[in-house]
Amino acid sequence: MENKLQYKFSIRRIEASSDPDFVLALKIYNETTPYEIKTNTNEIVTWLNNDEFICPFEPMYFALYFSNQLSGFAMMTYIRSQRLVVLEYIALELQFRINTVFFTYINMLENYLSINQYDVAFIVNEVSNRRDGNDIDKESQLFSKLLCIEGYGRLEAPYITPPLGTSNHESSFDAFLFVKSTGEVHCLERQTYLEIVKAIYFDYFLVWYTRVLSQNEVKCYREILNQCFDRISNQIALSSSIIVSYTECPILKKNSYNQKTYGLPPATPKKPRLFLYILLVILLFAFPFVTVWGYNVALSFLNIPIGSVSSVIGSFIGSCLTACATLWVAKKKL
Repeated sequence: MENKLQYKFSIRRIEASSDPDFVLALKIYNETTPYEIKTNTNEIVTWLNNDEFICPFEPMYFALYFSNQLSGFAMMTYIRSQRLVVLEYIALELQFRINTVFFTYINMLENYLSINQYDVAFIVNEVSNRRDGNDIDKESQLFSKLLCIEGYGRLEAPYITPPLGTSNHESSFDAFLFVKSTGEVHCLERQTYLEIVKAIYFDYFLVWYTRVLSQNEVKCYREILNQCFDRISNQIALSSSIIVSYTECPILKKNSYNQKTYGLPPATPKKPRLFLYILLVILLFAFPFVTVWGYNVALSFLNIPIGSVSSVIGSFIGSCLTACATLWVAKKKL
């Protein structure tokens, strides 16, 4: 009977594309993230290797581990002008896509910001509201539930996700921004909301694509962002403030995401006891030779012929081998 269960979670920030776990983490990201919300991995590599380009945001990439096994990839971005953190992706292997794991990694990412003393006003996340919530990608459906439970509030104002470049036309759609601060914020001034959106659009997305698109494409992209921003601004022109909704998590009422996300992560299999095997090899092979050599030296020193005690030595070595074999079999059954 197993009387002890242990689950170990850890995150590690990736500093360069040469990191051996980076490619494996990106593979998980590619296999689990829907096309319409997935940033091109070549762009991620470009910004990860950015050493000299000074920009108004700081992208952060993380390898996620469960019991020392790589389990996923996370990305968040710090926008300095408004002290915003955009929580963008938490991509996990399918067997780890359950509430306890998501909650743990979200909290660890938030703790990373605190421990490293980032000055954060809001952590934000985009959640799809495509076609009034009737055509939501699976990640947005999942996060709409997780973020509510984690204390994120939904900003009751229109938001449009910026397109991921100029070719992924499905990536721009109506959405909501979910926000979290040090305490529950129940209302934001209209101008504060517009400044948050403006920072996401122009201090982050526009600068990101300035690095990876041609000049003509950047010009077109800027115009798209301007149109989206003007549309949002016009829709809330008569509002003096933006409500932040917490209590009922209203988006859950329309949530059709039926994948099981409760329970515990899979138990980690016991690792082979490498030290025990090494010790057994030493005992089985090295010890008899050392024993014989030691006896030979001792008997020579005492002027006793080795033939007179050969049977004793043989019995002793046989007993050692039998004991080692018994120990090995017993350990295998544990």
